[in-house]
Amino acid sequence: MSTKDESGPVTLIAVLEAPVENTDEFIAGWRTHLEPLRTAPGFRGARLHRALRAEHRFPLVAVADWASPADLAAAVSGEQRGPGAEKYAKTVHRGVYRAIGEVASGQRADGAGVTMINAFELPGERVEEFLDAWRPRAERASQSPGFVDFRMHRAVGEASLPLVNVAHYASVDAWKALQADPEFQARKAVNPPYATANPGLFEVVADVVAEVVTEVVAEVVDEVGAGPM
Repeated sequence: MSTKDESGPVTLIAVLEAPVENTDEFIAGWRTHLEPLRTAPGFRGARLHRALRAEHRFPLVAVADWASPADLAAAVSGEQRGPGAEKYAKTVHRGVYRAIGEVASGQRADGAGVTMINAFELPGERVEEFLDAWRPRAERASQSPGFVDFRMHRAVGEASLPLVNVAHYASVDAWKALQADPEFQARKAVNPPYATANPGLFEVVADVVAEVVTEVVAEVVDEVGAGPM
């Protein structure tokens, strides 16, 4: 995965393809592995998602946000090497991405909120063409009741999954209502034959929040000049 000659925020995404063995063990190990990164320079947080349907092609998706490629590279070079995701899944789609489209409705999901992740397979040279067809459906989705936000990620360099969309809805029912919307279905039907979508609903099973380390600077005040505060 390449991050060279780029600046600005990046997202590391790892998609585990079924079958995945010892899921609970992987989740626990993922959380333990990520915990030391909470105070790493540039780390903005990471979430591990598990598909609500056990038979989904991609049962687990890990998403980690970084302030820059340099911060990500530094963390990768200094991390403790373990067996990795490949111990649990024969195929792991891993890549570094940049957000190329983001919309937020302003509303927040309650405890019943759900994450929709759609990983797209298509030739890298046809990404722009695909996005032209995808944008109308994304616009319709962003107008639906219960829509919270979405962020479309595009891979930096070559990747088996060039595009990954991560969206949030207030509830599973809100997402189902969108699927029943005739206008959304009409726009969704305009799907290029060269692209394969893999949508699914997910729950967050592990969340590692970045810990902001602040440095307290003591201010020396001249007692003679100090007045009432």
